Amino acid sequence: MSLPQHPRHPQRPRLPQLHYEGGPGFAAVTPGVSEALLRGAEPLLGYEPPPGPGGPEALSLSLLPDGGRLLARAVRTGSGFHAHAVHLPGDEARGALPVTAWGSADWQERTPADGPPAALDRIPAPGPYDRAAMAGFVTARGAWLAAFFDDVRRVAEEPGAPKVVLVEAEAADVARWVMLACGVLPHARGQWLSFTTYTRQPLSAPQQLVGVLPQDAGALAGGGRRHRVYEAGRGPAPEAPRGPAALWARTAAAVWLAGRPELFAEVRRLPGEPYGAGPLAALALAAGVPLGSAARAAAAGWAAETPGALDGVRLHALAGVLVRPGGEPRGAAEAAASERLLAALDAGVRGALAAELEPELRAALADPEGEPALPAGLLLSATALGTDTAGLLPQAARQLARGLLADPEGAYGEEIRAALAQLPALRALVLDRLDALAAGDPPAGARLFAHTGLRLGAAEALPHLRMCALGRPAGDRVVGLDTLLREAGVSPYAEPLVLRTGMRLVWEDRPPTPVEARLLLATTGAPVHQRAGTWPLLTQAATDAPPGDPETPGLAAELLRHFGEELPEELREFLRDRADPARPAGQELPEWLSEDPDRPGARG
Repeated sequence: MSLPQHPRHPQRPRLPQLHYEGGPGFAAVTPGVSEALLRGAEPLLGYEPPPGPGGPEALSLSLLPDGGRLLARAVRTGSGFHAHAVHLPGDEARGALPVTAWGSADWQERTPADGPPAALDRIPAPGPYDRAAMAGFVTARGAWLAAFFDDVRRVAEEPGAPKVVLVEAEAADVARWVMLACGVLPHARGQWLSFTTYTRQPLSAPQQLVGVLPQDAGALAGGGRRHRVYEAGRGPAPEAPRGPAALWARTAAAVWLAGRPELFAEVRRLPGEPYGAGPLAALALAAGVPLGSAARAAAAGWAAETPGALDGVRLHALAGVLVRPGGEPRGAAEAAASERLLAALDAGVRGALAAELEPELRAALADPEGEPALPAGLLLSATALGTDTAGLLPQAARQLARGLLADPEGAYGEEIRAALAQLPALRALVLDRLDALAAGDPPAGARLFAHTGLRLGAAEALPHLRMCALGRPAGDRVVGLDTLLREAGVSPYAEPLVLRTGMRLVWEDRPPTPVEARLLLATTGAPVHQRAGTWPLLTQAATDAPPGDPETPGLAAELLRHFGEELPEELREFLRDRADPARPAGQELPEWLSEDPDRPGARG
C-alpha cells in the first residue's frame, strides 16, 4: 500500500537489520551494530498482542537516542512475536517514505537461519497500494481530514504538540492515516514523522502518531490534552481548523477528497513556505479542485508574486478559475489578490481570458433567474482584463438592482460591493434604477439600506433612495414626512411622486389618523395629493376612523370637496354620512370597501 514515489536518491550508508523475539531478545543482528544502538532499539520492539487469536501488524517508525530512526514491523507468532527492524541513520532523510513499507514482501516473520543478516541499501520495498481502498477510506473520513492534517502539522513542527491517536479496528486503516499524514507533509518532515500502527499502551507510546484498537481506546481517558484522538465515525467530526496555517490543512483535505494526491509531490518543487496554502491551492485550482475564497486568495497571491513558477497551461487555468465567480462568494482578499495576478499576466494570457469571458458574461446577463453576484464578479474580471463592457452595463445594472431590492441581505455580498466601488459607471446606473424601483416599493427600498452597507454620497441626487436610506423618522409622523421630503431634496410640487414615497414610508403599517390627514391637507394642499395619487390614503383615514372621532366629520367634508369627482358613489355617500353624523339615512361602509385591500381608500 505505497504512495506515489518520489525521485529516488542514492543512499550513502547501508542500513543494518535487527531481528528481535519476545523470549531471547535480539536473535540476529547485522555485524557491527553497537551495543548502544541495541539498548536504544530494544524498548521500541516489544509487542503486546490483543486478547484472543490473531493480532494486528505493527509497523512503526521511532526516533533513537543516537539521532537515527528505527523502522520496524512486529507480528504475533505461535511462540510470542517477531520484530524485524531496519536502522536508518540520522543523516538527511532520503528515498521513499518509511510508511510505504507497509505490506512489503521484504519483511520477515522469523529469524533467518543462515546467519546474521546483511545490511540493506534501502528500506524494504513498498507494499501493494490499493487506490480504490484508499479513495474509499478518504471519503469515509473526509469530515476529519482538515483537523487531522492541522494536528499532523503541529506534531511535526511544534515541540510538545499533542500526539495524534488513531482508533481503528484494522491496523491497515491506521497505516492509511499515516500515509495521508506523511504524504501531505514536506518530504523531509514526512520521513521523520514517527508512528506505530498498533499498540496496547497509547499513553506511553513514544511515537507521534499512534494506532490503537477500539477496545483499548479506554486507556486514553487519562491522556488529557496530551493527545488528539481520532475515532472517525464514532462521534461528531471536529470543526474545521482556522488560521493561516490551518488553511493549508483545509486545502490538503480538499485535494485528497478530490482524488488528486499527486499534487503533493508536485507542490514540493514549487517555491513557497512549507505550510503556505498558496502553491498547493494554485495547483489544485488549475486541476479543477473546488476551493473556498480564502484558498483562492492564497493561490492568486502566491501566483502573482511568483508568476514564473507555474507553466503557461496551469497559469492560464488558474487565472481562468479566479476570473469566473462560482461556489463560495469571493471575499475582499481574493478579489484584491486576483487583480494582482491579472495585472502580472502577459498580454497574450489576458487577451485569451478576455475572449473566453465575454460570452460567459453575456450569458449571465441574459439569464433572468441568474444570481446578481455572477455578472458583478464577471464585470470586475472583464474590466481587469481590459474588456470593453460599457455596452453591457445597463443590462447588468437592471439585474443588480432587481436582485438587491428583492433580497438585500442575500445579494449584497463582496462581489457586488466591489463592483459598485470599483466601477463608478455601474454604480450610477444601479442607483438610478434602484431609485425608480424604490418609488414603486418604498418599504423594500428602506429594507435595502437597513440590511446592507449600501450608502449614498452627498452629491448623488436620488430623491426616493435618499428617503429610503433615512427610513421612517421616529416621533410625530407628519413632522417625519416633512423630514423625509427635505431629505429628498426635491419639492413634491415639482415631483409629486416623492410625496407618495414619503407617505408610504411613514404610514407603511397603518393609515393616518383623521387629525394627521387634515394636517397633511392643510400643509401640502389637495392638488399635490391628486397628482401623487396619495388621496386614497387620506380617504382611508376617514373610513377607518372609529365612530365618534371628532376630526372625522371635518376630514370627510374636505375629502368630498377636494376629491369628490374621483370617489365612487357608495364611498361618497359614506363620507357624506361621516361629514354629517346627524343625517337620518346613515349607512355602513360597503363590503367591497371594507374588505378589498385594493379599494380606493387603501394605502396608495
